[in-house]
Amino acid sequence: MRSNPLPRMVTICLIALAAGNVLLWLSGRGYYYLRDMEAIQRAQHPDVLFVGNSLLEGRLDSAALNQGAASGGHSYTPLNTALSASAPHAQGLLAQYAIQLHPQLHTIVIGFYDYQLTEKSDITPADLIGSNAVALDSRIPVHQVAIIDHFDTVQIGEVLLMRAFPMVICRQYIWENAERVRRLMSKLGIPPWSIHLMGRPQSYYVTEPRRFQEDPSHFGSSYEYVFGKAANARMHVVLVLMPMSPIHRKVYYTRQTWQDYMVKLQSLSQQRGFTFVDASAWMPDATQFQDAIHMTPPAATAFSFRLGGELAAAEDAKPGN
Repeated sequence: MRSNPLPRMVTICLIALAAGNVLLWLSGRGYYYLRDMEAIQRAQHPDVLFVGNSLLEGRLDSAALNQGAASGGHSYTPLNTALSASAPHAQGLLAQYAIQLHPQLHTIVIGFYDYQLTEKSDITPADLIGSNAVALDSRIPVHQVAIIDHFDTVQIGEVLLMRAFPMVICRQYIWENAERVRRLMSKLGIPPWSIHLMGRPQSYYVTEPRRFQEDPSHFGSSYEYVFGKAANARMHVVLVLMPMSPIHRKVYYTRQTWQDYMVKLQSLSQQRGFTFVDASAWMPDATQFQDAIHMTPPAATAFSFRLGGELAAAEDAKPGN
């Protein structure tokens, strides 16, 4: 009597699936948010938390920051959780994880540009790839994901299922590496690092300021989540409009819609007791930028020095000092 080969085939497929998940998880350990999560765990007694995207990631010079702060008699141990190509919800989850692990943090610095602080978040489980996959990390309680992303019970079920299969988390890396191989084989070449160009449709610069003008009473939900965590930890909030290239400022920041938006954004910040730092024009030369929005290393050092002075001044201005 011939044996049924189906059970054996199913077993082999399950073993292959498990092995593939393990291999993908191990190969993806150096990608995106995992480096930030591990940096948060390794940090030794940080007191200032930095949150943002690629404009701030790798562009905070700790030595220069403290040289700038020294003029006011201050020094800091910064923890930079800025993450390239991250949406506000991912930044919020990283921030709450840092606040949870380091209760001694006394200041949170949010680096932003354009309408990022107030833009609407429409994250779904399908969007949890790359930098946004921080929501799939088991170190982040699932109820916090539900709060910051406004997920219902079904969507949380999707998140739990995705957490069980690392190949779901790593699906972007699979295609990224496949594309690298394709380009290498076709001799087209590819840079050794990932470049994130934050392209936005022109409609973004019309709809976002209009929506905030209609209701300027709150920030985006992801940042409101972060600010709530900061308030509970009695942290001072500093909002930094990041340095922009002359071309970006000329095209977007000379518009009346932007200037009206800034008036209401600064007013809301003042109402909340936040410190607002407009650093958009700190780097006036186009040669200080790698592209339209990302500073060169020397410019980042100069930015860090000046920001250190701003943080020291903000600390001295707090009630009780």
